[in-house]
Amino acid sequence: MTPAARIVYLLALVIGLSVGALFAFWYKAELLKHYYDGRRFAASSELDDFSSMQYRHADAEHAKTGLLASARLLEKLETLSPETNQKLDLAGTYTHLAWLEDTANNAQASHDYMAKAQYWYAAGGHPGHSDSEIKALFSKRDKIFEKAGIR
Repeated sequence: MTPAARIVYLLALVIGLSVGALFAFWYKAELLKHYYDGRRFAASSELDDFSSMQYRHADAEHAKTGLLASARLLEKLETLSPETNQKLDLAGTYTHLAWLEDTANNAQASHDYMAKAQYWYAAGGHPGHSDSEIKALFSKRDKIFEKAGIR
């Protein structure tokens, strides 16, 4: 092999490796994004399931603790990557918290939680609903989930 052919061969090798490395990086970055999204979804989903179980089966204090933990996580995730489903999950979580406060005859706390539910429900693309309408919608959703065995 002549020196010119060697140079061309080495140059082609370097270019090929560089282009291959670049495409491999893009490919791996996409895989890592899917991994991160899946991990993020799994964490919020598991905590949401746990808080729903606490809400349905535990005493009011444990239910409130579970729901507040779920709301905090969802709000943090919302700042990282806003999603409509997260907004609606937050609205449902705050509606459940309002129901707990209704049961405890704490009207001010219930009103405060419903204000947060209103905010997240509107942010999820459903503005203009009253507190009672939102409560009715989430009550219906809860019954459907319970019947389907989802939560």
